[in-house]
Amino acid sequence: MPSPRPAVYVSQVTPVSAAANDLEDLARRLIGTRLAESSVGLRERSIALARAAAIRESGELDATSELPDQLARLCASLAGERPADDLPPAWSGMLSAANRSDGPACHLDIAAALPPLYGVAIQLDSLVSRPGGWKLYLRARPGWFICSEDGMQKWAPASVNAEDDLGGGYVSSFGGSTGHSGHEELALRFLPRLNPLARRLTLRFRAAGEQVAVAFDLPPDDRAS
Repeated sequence: MPSPRPAVYVSQVTPVSAAANDLEDLARRLIGTRLAESSVGLRERSIALARAAAIRESGELDATSELPDQLARLCASLAGERPADDLPPAWSGMLSAANRSDGPACHLDIAAALPPLYGVAIQLDSLVSRPGGWKLYLRARPGWFICSEDGMQKWAPASVNAEDDLGGGYVSSFGGSTGHSGHEELALRFLPRLNPLARRLTLRFRAAGEQVAVAFDLPPDDRAS
């Protein structure tokens, strides 16, 4: 069966606060660990809180930003010291959807090219959803990872997160890659599962204080009708 191919909206490159993005990434990494491993250790929480304190003291973050306090509440919630009710809805929604397996089974051909971010050109190929989670398949030129001069370390230049039209959030993790001449094909795993009631998804690619958003409609889930 041919895969549906939705209309896709790709934004221009827009600036974002690098400090706020760092804190968002810290929060989502903690949530991703909770979703994948059922618990988050004291060391991970301590590192996140120390980084949040350093960002706050640096003056890089807007003084009115609530992110440091929200991150502290998230760490307390992950430690079982308080409920998650007062967290940002996207964060609490991810935590409440942990271990759910009622996601839709679908395959979408996205076929969208993004403006380069941090020198990396990204082509979105497809989205595959299963009851317990979903994957995004893409290509990056010249490659997804940046390596240190000695080749001993590598890191992804961009963070990738998602939100649906119901306010639900999703966190990504690396799902494997294969290298080719001039480009790299890779998969990103997302948790929690796609909300079966969601009708629109927005992916956000962020790197070095810049952002590109990609939005498209999701097919209706017959079970939800």
